[in-house]
Amino acid sequence: MEKLRRAVVLPAVALVLGATVLSGQAAAEPGTTTLSFVAHQDDDLLFMNPDIASDIQAGYAVWVAYLTAGELPCRGDGPCGIDYAEQRVQGEHAAYARAAGVANSWTYEEMWFDGHPLAVDHLDGTDVHLVFTYIHEAAGPEDDCGDLYRMLHDDAYEAEPIDGRPAYTKDSFVGMLSAVIGQVRPDYIRTESTIGHREGDHIDHTSAAILAADADVDGAGNTWIRRDEYTGYAISGMPDNVFGYWRDEKQAIWNAYKPFDYKIEPWTWDDVMGKQYRPDGRIFWPGTAWVPPGDFEDRC
Repeated sequence: MEKLRRAVVLPAVALVLGATVLSGQAAAEPGTTTLSFVAHQDDDLLFMNPDIASDIQAGYAVWVAYLTAGELPCRGDGPCGIDYAEQRVQGEHAAYARAAGVANSWTYEEMWFDGHPLAVDHLDGTDVHLVFTYIHEAAGPEDDCGDLYRMLHDDAYEAEPIDGRPAYTKDSFVGMLSAVIGQVRPDYIRTESTIGHREGDHIDHTSAAILAADADVDGAGNTWIRRDEYTGYAISGMPDNVFGYWRDEKQAIWNAYKPFDYKIEPWTWDDVMGKQYRPDGRIFWPGTAWVPPGDFEDRC
């Protein structure tokens, strides 16, 4: 296992079904860059695949940013805190190496965005890049809110990443995300659903999506770069719409992640391997006004 990338120890460091799922994606050519924002290590694998895997196998530049650490409180039953978060990072490494069909070999880099240092891992021999913020996640019953929600609803709140890097307020966190967008220069962006709370989604999923959407605006408050939203937990109750090659790929990629997350069973989430959905009407084109949902309040 790689050395933990904590700031305090780092030196400076076309689916077979075709149109059903992928027809709504932004038209893309070789040279395309995509940027996906998710809350946790596994949200991308469960809710945005096979789209991300399709990007990788098409040779696009693929960036994925994780807006929480994905850690667990320490309960005495296994790895917790940053140790558990780092195990999940290793799971993402294995999953993306499988998606790209290359060895699981990564190069770490500390990159700066709007004055904030972030841990970034580059998959060797590919154009795949994973960005980690290590913001405290919501994990009940100890904490049903999480720092994303706190920042979103309290401009003065300071979220301290669990890896020891400098704290964020809402404005500085959104500014950092906006700088990621500006530096990566994606052709389109993916987020989880900003209205997922209406379907019982995780509080971090919705919070992360809203914060990323807040970062993807121009000076007039309109959408800067096309952004597509993806359905989260609710896909469990939806019919399969991914079949054949891409279903098999999604399963294989997920299977590569599983051994690194002791909180999941061998069959966990296998029921969504044939699913990928986006909420109706939740593609935000450049110039579209962005207005956060007004009912994501009083959640904790």
